[in-house]
Amino acid sequence: MKSTFHLLSGNSKDKSSEICKGHMVTKSIARNEIRNCKTLGLLGEIFLLSMKMKKEGTPFLPLQLGDPAHFDFPPIPSFKEGILKALDNPLSFAYGNPQGYPPLLEKIAELEGVDPSYVFIGNGVSDIMDKIMNVTAVKGTNILFPAPVFPPYLDLNKKNSIESRLYHCDLHTWQPDIASIESKIDDSTSMILVNSPNNPTGAVYSEETMVAIIDLAEQINQKRRLLTIPPLCLIFDAIYSEHYFDDKPVDVKKLLHNKELTWILLNGASKSFNVPGLRLGYAILGGVERDALREVLYNECILPLCMNSIFQEGYLAALLDPTVENYFRENRAKLKKRRDLMLNGLGQIPGISVVKPEGAFYMVLEMATEFTNDRELGIALLTEEKICTSQMSAFFDKETLPDSTSLRLAILPTEEVLEDALFRLSRFMQKHGNT
Repeated sequence: MKSTFHLLSGNSKDKSSEICKGHMVTKSIARNEIRNCKTLGLLGEIFLLSMKMKKEGTPFLPLQLGDPAHFDFPPIPSFKEGILKALDNPLSFAYGNPQGYPPLLEKIAELEGVDPSYVFIGNGVSDIMDKIMNVTAVKGTNILFPAPVFPPYLDLNKKNSIESRLYHCDLHTWQPDIASIESKIDDSTSMILVNSPNNPTGAVYSEETMVAIIDLAEQINQKRRLLTIPPLCLIFDAIYSEHYFDDKPVDVKKLLHNKELTWILLNGASKSFNVPGLRLGYAILGGVERDALREVLYNECILPLCMNSIFQEGYLAALLDPTVENYFRENRAKLKKRRDLMLNGLGQIPGISVVKPEGAFYMVLEMATEFTNDRELGIALLTEEKICTSQMSAFFDKETLPDSTSLRLAILPTEEVLEDALFRLSRFMQKHGNT
């Protein structure tokens, strides 16, 4: 009997009458909704062209990379020492606790001022968020995200048949628009995600903004309780919490005290310790439904059995290091110097405007040029000036996408590289700028 299922390659098209090696193909085992992931926009034509150039040996400035390990941001030495020490312990190679390495859970709980029972380790924040979506997703509900948003979050929703709704942020400050959030909420809204310090904008949300979001969610929940509608849950993605340049990001846990809310805080080692490839993130569960969340999330964590025990021991050693705060300060000072260099240089290039980033690794350049979209702009910049960036349209949906053409760039490279980038950007704008 001839099979009616087949595995599709990346270039295959779903055709019910397609012939594959003599077999009539009527269906595919590959899910259609996974084929066109939003994340592919972030890794779109600009990225593909950069990979082609890299393969051909053509050098370019990698300002698209939000990976500190590629630049002069090493992990704290105790992180590696903790890993090496763990390698000498035979039990480090055994299955671990599905929730995480207990001493690490306890240390994170101590630092965050929470009960370790509600701390979960994941294979990076993206993984722990995936697990959270898996145990909370109900078809027909929707989740709110800021515009712009880290694209993988939209794909997690798509995978679970959950609607994503993007709320507007002020284009002059990148602070969330509270009225826009309120307008997106209906009885089917299950979660609101807040990302500060923000990727891709570098915005650090003010305490006033955080309080307004929390108060709005609490008001909604008070009404829902009377109507027996499941309560809203707030998710705070704080993975860049140690990367701020001026005011320290507000501790939302203090603002959430005694609020009629369920909340989840996401953080981890990837950015704070410059080890994104080790994939170490965590979630803290809090609020009125934390026990119910803990039960289902624990069950989800059992499926992969456990996280990488050895890397978790490295993370613990780094957190216990008495020099850790100095390490964070040194990283912040280095990044702030590079941010200021870029702000000063960009301010002297006609046709480029930028909102001052207050944290994270990035800034968004609005560029007034002859190009009508950021894809064409980014490709031209890479082709002509050998500067690789990320197209901002990948971080929006059609409703929230601004009219302007903007690119995201990382401020992680050395001052020498950034100064070179400024020279090239100036030359590019002289040729293509509308001013």
